[in-house]
Amino acid sequence: MVNIGLANIACFVEKYNFTDPKEAKALENFKFTAEKLGHNFNFMFRENLLEIPKYDAVFIRATTDPLFTAYIVSKTAWETGLKVVDDPKSIQICGNKIHLYSLFEKYDVPRIPTIIINKDDFHHKRILEIFRTFGRPVVVKAPYTSFSRYVEKVACETSFREVAKRFFRKSDVLAVQKFTPTAFDWRVGVLNGEVLYVCKYMVPKGRWKHGAKRRGKPSFVWGRTVSLKKENAPAKLKETALKACAVVGNGLYGVDIKEVDGNYLVVEVNDNPSIYAGQEDLRNKDVYEKIIKYLID
Repeated sequence: MVNIGLANIACFVEKYNFTDPKEAKALENFKFTAEKLGHNFNFMFRENLLEIPKYDAVFIRATTDPLFTAYIVSKTAWETGLKVVDDPKSIQICGNKIHLYSLFEKYDVPRIPTIIINKDDFHHKRILEIFRTFGRPVVVKAPYTSFSRYVEKVACETSFREVAKRFFRKSDVLAVQKFTPTAFDWRVGVLNGEVLYVCKYMVPKGRWKHGAKRRGKPSFVWGRTVSLKKENAPAKLKETALKACAVVGNGLYGVDIKEVDGNYLVVEVNDNPSIYAGQEDLRNKDVYEKIIKYLID
């Protein structure tokens, strides 16, 4: 707990956080809200990491991954006794989808049917067995996926082997999931065990996931974001999201969920969820204040 009325909050960012106007506006909103509540809010870049101990709390907006600078910031702040979002444990769990799915199974979280495969278990009979179990196509996912990267759909053994070969270069274990096409994925923002916002991440026409790579180009095309008042979202959806987050921690998460025949199946829990002005905050204007107050509690 921060024991002073006026708190010093650091927001760790990288330059790319300001390239999208909607994200830049959201960062402005965080700063404005913190200062309105009487606190200092400074953007901290990687060249200022030695300043971490002078702050009371750290909020991370740069992309998190156990191999990225953001994780060093999180761990340093955590070990220094500061309040930090995202905390290092959450980054570790969410950054390894294999670990995450194991927790979903252990705690009976409703989820997309998933099979874990490793290099030694990857052969002709195993591939046929997976196709018999899930049908075709299936979705192959690397443990470290984020922003829809390293998630690909395969419908035959040849493409399965090609994708797995690429993904196995960085990981000995992969997740294979039942292909579950929907017009949108639910995104439920959760903070400290409470629903913060609810959105629908629409799937672009002719694609099968919210973020899809443009043909022949390195850039991505993203579907629309439709925001709902959290009070109007289905109760079962929110219960499912909270149950999924409970196995990770008490931080800030974005839960991706598919709705199939009235059932809600968790795709994954993400730490460091996107918050863009006019999207996640559109129907839930208190997003900024709730996060700032959590940081200084």
